[in-house]
Amino acid sequence: MDSRTRFPLAGALLTFIGTAHTALGVALFFAADQDAELTFWFTEFGVVSIGFGIAIIALERALGYVPGAVLLVLGAVTVSGLAFMPLSGFLTVLAPLGIGAFGWWRARNERVAA
Repeated sequence: MDSRTRFPLAGALLTFIGTAHTALGVALFFAADQDAELTFWFTEFGVVSIGFGIAIIALERALGYVPGAVLLVLGAVTVSGLAFMPLSGFLTVLAPLGIGAFGWWRARNERVAA
């Protein structure tokens, strides 16, 4: 694929976070350390994060940036997660969100200047 960006950093970072989340969820399930329902949702959110990260990678490669609507959805999920669990893994999602917002802002300024 002819990529418009050197490395799709926001999507790759979100995919990495999801992979780590899923691996930790599976490890907790087999260790039987946590409640099964809690472990299920922990692992499920990791899988969803992987899928969302892969979709963002495709968008970054095709457009060169993450569209604002996608950033709004990721931001809404992050804010709602932080509202319920302030000191949680949702803090790690701020990194790909910030990187994606910076790329969107830079691309927006380039379009306006052109």
